[in-house]
Amino acid sequence: MDPSTHRDAYFTNLLNNNDFLMSATNEQELSPPQVEVIEIEPSGRKIQRGNNFSNEEDLLLVEGWLETSLDAVQGKDQKHTMLWKRIHKYFEENKKFDFLRNYTSLMNRWSTIQQATNKFYGYLAQVEGMHPSGFNEQDKIGKAKVMFLELEKKSFNFDHCWRVLRFHPKWVEHMDMVKPKKKPSKDDDFHVASSNLERPIGQMTNSDSLVVLNEMAEIRKSKLVLMQEARDHDNKMLCFRQEEVSLKQDELRIQKEKVLLQQVKTRLEEKKEDERIMTLNTSAMPPMLQQYYLQRQMEILASRAGKN
Repeated sequence: MDPSTHRDAYFTNLLNNNDFLMSATNEQELSPPQVEVIEIEPSGRKIQRGNNFSNEEDLLLVEGWLETSLDAVQGKDQKHTMLWKRIHKYFEENKKFDFLRNYTSLMNRWSTIQQATNKFYGYLAQVEGMHPSGFNEQDKIGKAKVMFLELEKKSFNFDHCWRVLRFHPKWVEHMDMVKPKKKPSKDDDFHVASSNLERPIGQMTNSDSLVVLNEMAEIRKSKLVLMQEARDHDNKMLCFRQEEVSLKQDELRIQKEKVLLQQVKTRLEEKKEDERIMTLNTSAMPPMLQQYYLQRQMEILASRAGKN
């Protein structure tokens, strides 16, 4: 039988084997890290060194690799040891747990994550390349896990890392760099080829491209929503300032009206006092008081004459 025919028949058998799919997708998650106390600080806080990496540590390691590798100043020209010391620094500065990891431990863990993820990417590319009828995205991922379990003799336990890396620009660039330059010969033994899948085969499928486009559309939609919310906020602030100006104008108007009312009240009181003085009978008053009021009466008469 032609080796390529044998290979296609093998993959078709895996794709149709739902028992394997159930066993692969129902594998248990990695157990929580076992730890041992290595130091107690003066404050009494225990510092622990983890044996197994937790998902939280894996995700922080992936984040550190992505952030450090994208450094605009040192980036690709960094020596390997310096790169991992910088990743270790990022890991230590951003961790929310007390497990201790040296940069060698992180480097080895990254190698494990990268190798498994590269292989899984390659199996997924092969599943997508066969265009199985009626398969959605999750079906293809499930079948790729079946292939991983069957050919690697262990489960793929790095979904949490793969989801972060899958469409990240740095990881996509990395996949392009490690993609094999030549296709394997048809006469190569299939199992030997399958055991050397550190480098993924195949390119991003239409389905993957659609996912990326959908995510970009969601990002644009979110930006539009944020822009609209910002405009609404600005409009509310403008209305608030206009109301504030209006209130201040009303306050000034009220103050002016109070001054006018006080002036009117003062004039009325002065007019009332003038009327009282004009009606006084000064004949019975002492001479000095009589002279004062006669003088005031003359002033009032002069003021009235001036107004007329």
